[in-house]
Amino acid sequence: MAAPAFRSVAADSAEVAALKGKTNLASESLGTKIVSFSDEFFAEASNLLKDSEAVFLPEEFTDRGKWMDGWETKRHNKSYDWTIIQLGYAGAIFGFDVDTSHFTGNHAPVVSIEAANASEEEVRAGKAQFSEILPKVDMNPGSHHYFVYEAPTAAYTHLRVNNYPDGGIARLRVYGQVVPQALTASSNGLIDLAFVGNGGRAVACSNQHFCSPSNLVLPGRGKTMGDGWETRRSRTPGHNDWAILKLGVRGCIDKIEIDTRHFCGNYPPKVTMHATVSDEDVPASDAKWTEVLGAVPTTADSQHVFDTTGARDQAFTHVKFTMYPDGGVKRIRVYGRAAN
Repeated sequence: MAAPAFRSVAADSAEVAALKGKTNLASESLGTKIVSFSDEFFAEASNLLKDSEAVFLPEEFTDRGKWMDGWETKRHNKSYDWTIIQLGYAGAIFGFDVDTSHFTGNHAPVVSIEAANASEEEVRAGKAQFSEILPKVDMNPGSHHYFVYEAPTAAYTHLRVNNYPDGGIARLRVYGQVVPQALTASSNGLIDLAFVGNGGRAVACSNQHFCSPSNLVLPGRGKTMGDGWETRRSRTPGHNDWAILKLGVRGCIDKIEIDTRHFCGNYPPKVTMHATVSDEDVPASDAKWTEVLGAVPTTADSQHVFDTTGARDQAFTHVKFTMYPDGGVKRIRVYGRAAN
């Protein structure tokens, strides 16, 4: 079967800007992990999945050679190297960033990517059927390589990255949309309609100066202040900042959780939430928003759980979270019942 149609695009293109608005399915924050690999002599394959940008430390060496922030295999491979990645959540892929940053005389010259939809057991047993979704493409040293599909792929659970014949890759970003295999219910018996694992994602915001609203829907409570959503300080009277989340499944909202973990001197003094129905990723500017949570205060480094204050039996597709006047929040949970 032929690989899906794709094109290589420039880093400063509108296509890449749109791509970065998707979910990075290969993010370690989603639980993505390395299943197996042919070799990782100089640097571990798990580095491919780091959320942070790759760094270079000129004086840093290990007992095997130069420390590199990426996946690097030994030299002189007579065939090729590979690693198999299990995505944290199955998803349709819109494009890739194959990043060779800081790999200059030791980068992978050629890369291809295959994909499968299978269980981890099938993959480990060698029974998964992998299909090529990115044919061999040339890599440049120390560069980001962006590839965008003409149409999103089918949903996949695993990727096999092939490195011809050997060398290093710093990061792999797999931009796509989670396709839930089953909705994940929370401990309260409700579904977190905005959770990334249920297909939720951030689609717009007023500002993301310090960190992205995409973090709001991630699993867990994060590690640092850097993996939440934080806006710049406002000096304008009456200012507010907002983020719009597209729910993974249309549903009725019963409870809302606002988590300010790690935000101690910069949490928002007051927040609200509104909801709407739209067939678009980003609702139109004249969309009608219904209040589901009136103005409530937040405190430092805390989980705040609120019952919705209106429209509990109305199904919505999007929510708009607003901070007054600005600040940072770690996670937002929108607990409710799927409409279908």
